[in-house]
Amino acid sequence: MAVTMCLCYGHTFEEVKEAVKEHGWTTVGEIGKEMGCGTGCGLCRPYLAKMLETGETEFEAVKEVKQPSDKQKWSWKGFGK
Repeated sequence: MAVTMCLCYGHTFEEVKEAVKEHGWTTVGEIGKEMGCGTGCGLCRPYLAKMLETGETEFEAVKEVKQPSDKQKWSWKGFGK
C-alpha cells in the first residue's frame, strides 16, 4: 500500500507539492508551519522530506522512522532501506 498523504491533516502529498511550488517552501518545517503536515503524529515527515528532495508524491511505507533531535534536519537517507 502506497503512502500518499498526511493522515493527521488530510492533505495529499500532491496538494502539498503544489503549495510548495506556489509558495517556494524548501523545508519540512515550512510545510508544517503553513499546512500543519508533519506537526501531528510526525509520521509523514520523512515522506515530506523525500517529496522535497525528489518531487515524488507516492511512497512505499518506511519500516522504521527515527525522530531526529530538534537540531537535526530531516532526511530521507536511510529510511525504509
